[in-house]
Formats: sequence, structure tokens, C-alpha cells
Amino acid sequence: MKNIEKLKHAIQKLSEADAKSMLFFSLINEQSAENIKRFILKQVEDHTKFKNVQTVHIVFGHSPGGSLRAAFRETDYEITEDIIILPSDFSVGPLMELHKESGIMARLMWLQERYSIDNDELKVYQQDMIDAFEKIYNIPPHQDIIIWTCQNAHEQTGLRIVLALLKNKLNSVFVLDTFKIFHEMYTFPQLAEENYPRSSGEIKSEDLLLFYEHYESRPLKKEQRQALCEEGLGMLYDDYNIIRSWEHHELWNNMTEDRDDAFIISCAKRLHEEDDEVKYYKAARLIGEVLGHMEQYRGDEWIEYRLRTLVKQGFFTYKGDLKAMRLYEVKLTDEYLTNPIS
Repeated sequence: MKNIEKLKHAIQKLSEADAKSMLFFSLINEQSAENIKRFILKQVEDHTKFKNVQTVHIVFGHSPGGSLRAAFRETDYEITEDIIILPSDFSVGPLMELHKESGIMARLMWLQERYSIDNDELKVYQQDMIDAFEKIYNIPPHQDIIIWTCQNAHEQTGLRIVLALLKNKLNSVFVLDTFKIFHEMYTFPQLAEENYPRSSGEIKSEDLLLFYEHYESRPLKKEQRQALCEEGLGMLYDDYNIIRSWEHHELWNNMTEDRDDAFIISCAKRLHEEDDEVKYYKAARLIGEVLGHMEQYRGDEWIEYRLRTLVKQGFFTYKGDLKAMRLYEVKLTDEYLTNPIS
């Protein structure tokens, strides 16, 4: 009876978002009754912990989010800090009305048409985005907000979108740029234009902790915050551009998908030249070559999609199955070994 009362009390404390999340995961994972009980009780424990939170960290991507959680593990920060992860790569894809469920779904449909995403992954991705936005909206006014970003289109776009969501909040907002901090702490100032690290996901967890503890930052000034917020609001009502790049410390938008195609072809040519022969390469090897030499930060899913598109357009021939990058090999056709892409 005591356990039943405890469970009943826990259910009454669930927010609408937690209840939806519990139902969602129980359905797609066929959760047992016992697992659902544990889930509910854990939500209440998490809410109790949230009362002690002093600072909310917002990061873009599971990689930096996981590293930051690892950095805070077994420290007092586990109690005083909370982490919100926005899972999407914002350098590609539509952003129109992304702050609404309909906008999230439209973006996911766009990605599903291009990437290999099954329905279960799509549902989890959708719920992660909805939960992250709801958590941002529900940040209480006494908590400081730290947005982790870097010198790339993905995180700089995320920064602007989050500031648009925070438009009416009075919280102090701090921005930690991992690219700038890395170079200030580890290299000479004249090397600060090197394109490393390209994303916060490339920073080790111990360095993230070092950055947080030792880097002195001030809240965004009202004018700067407002300007970035306005950029973000513009993105949320932009139904035109789908590709974003970071150049000269500014975001550049593009409406066409073929922006990176010439670079993919040039990397394939270099591979053929270095091996002094024309042969088939594993798609994953070429994609790794592209990502390793690319100045812009792009996800491997995007490069793989563009490679498949170039195959279909006749720039490459292939052997294998185009369903996954590990299943096929590619080779530039003779025509494009010597001729540049038009």
C-alpha cells in the first residue's frame, strides 16, 4: 500500500511533457509495468534535483552533450547544473517554424527523404526536439543560461534559434565559444584562425570542464543578444534557405543542395592521384576524406546523401548497395576525373 501511495503521488507530480514522454517510450519500447513505475519515480527524483539547479547548459548535438555530462560526473555540478541537448545538425535542412511541432515534423520529413532514418528513429528524434524546446521554455528566471557554441554554421545557427526562444526571458545568458576558448588557452593568438576544433563535439570532456571553470565570461549585452535573437527569429520564418555556412564570422545561407558537391569530387580526385590509379573506394573512406579536409562542419549523413546523389547523376559509378555507406564502393567516372564539375 505504501508503494502504491508513493507511485500515485509521483504520477500527480508528472508534468504533461513527462507524461507524454512516458507514454511514448512505453509504446515504442513495449515497456513492462515495472519499468514504467521506475520511469515515473525517476521523473520525480529528477524534478527534485532540478530545484537545486543554478545553471542550465544548452548544447547542440549528443556528442558535446555526452562529453559535458561526463565532465560534470561525480562533481558538485551534477546537482547545480542541468544540460539541455538539441540533437539536430542545424547546418542543413529547413528551419521554418521549428519552434512548433509542425515545423519539427516538416524538418524531419525533409531529412527522412534524404537520410536513412527509420520510423522509430524519427519518433525518438522528434520527441527529443520537442522535449528540448519545452525545457528551454520552462527554464525558471533565477537560473543562468550558458549556450555552448563553436565557429561553425551548425552551432552558430543553434545559438540564434535558442536566443529567439529565450526572447521574453530575463535570465542572464552566457555564450561559451569552444573554438575561441581553445585557442586562447592552448595556442598563440596568431594561430586562432586555424579550423580546429570545428565543433564542440571534438573537445574532450576534461577540456570542457576546464573551459567552464577557468574561462571568465560576461552575460551577453542587451544589444548583442537582441541582434542574435532577431537573426534567429528570421530563421524560424525562413521557408527558402536550406544550407548554412560559416564564413568570415557570419552565417551565409543557400537555397540549393549542391554546395558541397565540387569539394566531394575534388577529394575523390585526390584519392585517385595519391594512389596513382583509378579504383573503387569504400564510400565511408571517401566520406571520411571529405570530412577531414572540409573547412565547413557537416555531418557524415549529409555528405553521404550528396555522394549518393552524385552517383545517381553519373559523376560516380558504384558497386554494392546504396542503402548504407558501409555497403558500397564508388569511383569517379572517366569524364569527371579530368573535367571540373560545372
